Amino acid sequence: MSRKSANANKNSGPISSQGFSAIGIALASVIALCAYNPTDANSMDLARFEWKNRLLLIFAPDVMHPHYQRIDTEINAQSAEVRDRDLVVFEIFDKDPSHMNASPLSSADADALRRHFGVSRQMYALILVGKDGGVKLKREDRVPLSEIFELIDSMPMRTEEMRQKNQ
Repeated sequence: MSRKSANANKNSGPISSQGFSAIGIALASVIALCAYNPTDANSMDLARFEWKNRLLLIFAPDVMHPHYQRIDTEINAQSAEVRDRDLVVFEIFDKDPSHMNASPLSSADADALRRHFGVSRQMYALILVGKDGGVKLKREDRVPLSEIFELIDSMPMRTEEMRQKNQ
């Protein structure tokens, strides 16, 4: 038997070793593409809060920003009222660690929130998101917590929550 025909017999099975490798790589690629969710890579999943929580996102260059300092003081002084309104507070900083309530946020999540809401790194902004997921307030100046509470309390869903608590 010639060398050429011996090699042909070795590779004459249903799938050669080279073909098996190509199929394995293709299969792995298909699995990876199916498992990939672009929302995981591009933004924090805020949908998990819908219909459960309102979100107060505070963006600042750092913890020393005067608008952040003022709202943070008010939030700490009125923490029971914040909880009563089902507010989850995000503190997103450029130079300091970011937080969601007391839990640390990764820099990737902080960056994703900045991109999602169109807030640049050196910018101060305060954003209120309703339980329905819609932006109810977006401001780049100081907003007293009392004004945020008034806005929340005027919302139909909050009015119903207060009525149910009073029964």
